[in-house]
Amino acid sequence: MVDWQTQHIWQQLYPIRQRFDAKGWQWRIVGGALRNIVLQRPYNEIDIEVVGVAIDDVAATLSDMQSHGVVGTDKPIVRLHTDWGWLDVSVTSHADVVESTQYRDLTINALVLTPDGVLHDPQGGMADIDHRLLRHINDDHFGEDPVRVLRLMRLAAQMDFGVHPATAAVAAQLLPHASQLTPDRVWNEWRRWALADYPRQGLRVLQQCGWLPAYPMLVPLVSCPQDPIYHPEGDVWTHTGFVCQHAVVTGADLGEEQRITLLLAALCHDLGKPYTTSVSEGRIISPGHATEGVPYTEAFLALINAPERFVEPVKALVREHMAVFGAQVSPRMVRRLAARLHPTDIDLWSRLTHADGGGSPPLPVRHHGAEVMALAQQLQVVDEKPVALVRGEHVLALGVAPGKRVGALLHAAYEAQLDGEFSDVADGLAWLQRYYDAQLPM
Repeated sequence: MVDWQTQHIWQQLYPIRQRFDAKGWQWRIVGGALRNIVLQRPYNEIDIEVVGVAIDDVAATLSDMQSHGVVGTDKPIVRLHTDWGWLDVSVTSHADVVESTQYRDLTINALVLTPDGVLHDPQGGMADIDHRLLRHINDDHFGEDPVRVLRLMRLAAQMDFGVHPATAAVAAQLLPHASQLTPDRVWNEWRRWALADYPRQGLRVLQQCGWLPAYPMLVPLVSCPQDPIYHPEGDVWTHTGFVCQHAVVTGADLGEEQRITLLLAALCHDLGKPYTTSVSEGRIISPGHATEGVPYTEAFLALINAPERFVEPVKALVREHMAVFGAQVSPRMVRRLAARLHPTDIDLWSRLTHADGGGSPPLPVRHHGAEVMALAQQLQVVDEKPVALVRGEHVLALGVAPGKRVGALLHAAYEAQLDGEFSDVADGLAWLQRYYDAQLPM
């Protein structure tokens, strides 16, 4: 049981409380911070409602703090940045707690903490927290903002919650509005999904809400068969969920940007399977699915409005995630893989192949890229492609005029370097001279 009187949240709000109480305002804490306290999860944002006060008066009262002023038009708030996170203050005309919470989205977000230290739960949010359930409060209000369906996905991924059948049914009715969502808000929910601890659960909730058709390239993964010898877990959609979940493990020490890249690649890595799967001699195969999945990956990233900086790395990881199969691991193979993966690297590729190898329970986790990773470490190409040893000034020193021929000679030299024909600048210059002399007319 939470002792609300002793919670650190009161210390964080002390300066605000002083000002509001001095004015005699009726106010209360609402929203996700209270939910997270119950769940013993961190929070970096606190929402406050002030009753019967103009938003401009709130802004004036807080103007000497780190205030961003009034933000938003539909439901304006005063936003403050503090040393611990964000504080959003809104106003309401509903003095009654029960009445005010009828306009919130989910029961778990309808907890209210009043300044006397009493927690109010008029919508049954605590019971839903106990049952790990996302349940909406009001059909009409929930349907006013279709992005709430993606929020269900994201919250499920963050907290490992399921969705109430009635909420899933209301969410399904909002599918026709999916294409009308603001791009930034769509990406924000998918970005936070990729950073969550339970991405598989988020995908399950998205499916239960009937929103897979909003992302048509995901739909064929459901019921797309796989060889039960290698994939006893079931179809490609089931496998994808397990791969995303294992990517949380393989990417645990990554920074935010790299973790997002890895999770998006895990989600997209088998998008080509539905178009390449067939039965041969009684076995289910999907040759070429990695390359086939690249255009579907690009289309998906466009639908979720992923920033451009993620597109090429994710596409490269999808295209190359099967590179180790059927290949002899050698310095040449590893150098060429590192070059093909640019602008991403073998480190992320190795993490993806490891996640892929953990996506077929109850089979043991397999790290298909371990040998490649070990050799990449020796060759010092783990986090970047091989640096070209022969450069433009070397070609110009041969007397070659600036132009296309310089590029052609540099390309040939880099290909030779990747093949292992030289490994330092001196040998590279010797190779370049021999290659150049061989090109001269007799």
